[in-house]
Amino acid sequence: MAWRNLGRNRRRSTITASAVAFALFFAISLRSLQLGIHEHMIDTIIGGVSGYIQVSDSSYWPAQNIDLAIPENTRWFDKLENDDRVKSVRPRLSGFNLLSYKNESSVAQWIGVDFEKEDTAFWNNKLITGSFKDRKSKIIPVWLGRKLAFLLNVNIGDTIVGLGQGYQGGLANDLLLVAGTLKLGNPELEKRAAILKLKDAQEYSGAYGMWGSVLITPKDKKNSLNLTSALSLDHKLKGASWSSWEERVPELKQAIRADSTGGIVTLFILYIVISFGLLGTMIMLANERQREFTMQIALGVKRRILTRVVLIEALLMGLLGSIIGITLGRSLAYFLHLNPPRLLGDAALAMENMGWEPVLPPSLDWSIAITHTSIVLFIVLFVSFWPVFVVYKSPAINR
Repeated sequence: MAWRNLGRNRRRSTITASAVAFALFFAISLRSLQLGIHEHMIDTIIGGVSGYIQVSDSSYWPAQNIDLAIPENTRWFDKLENDDRVKSVRPRLSGFNLLSYKNESSVAQWIGVDFEKEDTAFWNNKLITGSFKDRKSKIIPVWLGRKLAFLLNVNIGDTIVGLGQGYQGGLANDLLLVAGTLKLGNPELEKRAAILKLKDAQEYSGAYGMWGSVLITPKDKKNSLNLTSALSLDHKLKGASWSSWEERVPELKQAIRADSTGGIVTLFILYIVISFGLLGTMIMLANERQREFTMQIALGVKRRILTRVVLIEALLMGLLGSIIGITLGRSLAYFLHLNPPRLLGDAALAMENMGWEPVLPPSLDWSIAITHTSIVLFIVLFVSFWPVFVVYKSPAINR
């Protein structure tokens, strides 16, 4: 009966479903884009550089002094790597030096990476030119950030000179063979990053058998703060300190929280407007059908049955609008995920100065659609209590 009633006034049903669809489409699109940008910021600034969770000497961050490196511990590393809560564990060793090629020089941060422990697909996606295959050369291979390679004016196969401070006052100097260039997604990192193999970095700096830090990526990235404490208790390492990215980069967390709050306020205003629109539709529905309600009550139809019919009608209109809204919102999010919009001009420059690539990829997290669908359906059921009220106040005789 409720389904048939929807077709009796198709204009009213269409208006209600369209309002729900518009609200969901706008909410899913806006929230997906906002949360996607936040994830992109965290992945580019945190994921590739300092890690979601970092294990290092308590004084290592943010100076990243090579003298504060910690000894390798393969037994501890293997136990941590096999933890069900951990997605990946990556040892790193880094330091600072001066890279020179002919008449060009630039300060750089060399980063020792164990490619056997790293995500191969991640680094292959970052590689612009060159290769990670071993070259038959005695010279240490190095992969430069694309902007650093541009500053030095080097090409694949060129030999550059690296000169800097090594471990515990030693001298880190050697010839380095340019094996490739990288697009790291962080403009500042691309200006100064020189990637070495971990064994080469240890030899280059004299820090044999040492790790500067160990970067941990949890399976649940959103729970890295709580997981840091749990892992530190389960996998104790003498002389090491555990820290989450929220503790090391609090300004990024504050910026994301402020931006997220602004988005929530915008959605709240949208829901207020939609709520009044739906309420107006329900008032129209109740006024048009008050004579019908009176006649049905007079014929012996119980009020609670009419109430159920009205609520089911509202729920069906809400579900129809939700399906349309979710389909449109997810379709737009998926399209923008495949073709993320890129900022230009001053806006792009501002984003680069903040340290992340000026692209706006949306999030494809299904929890966004589920959350906002629940909110919209709650609003629909809430405003449908008006016709329920009309049913119970309608007399059995229409005068």
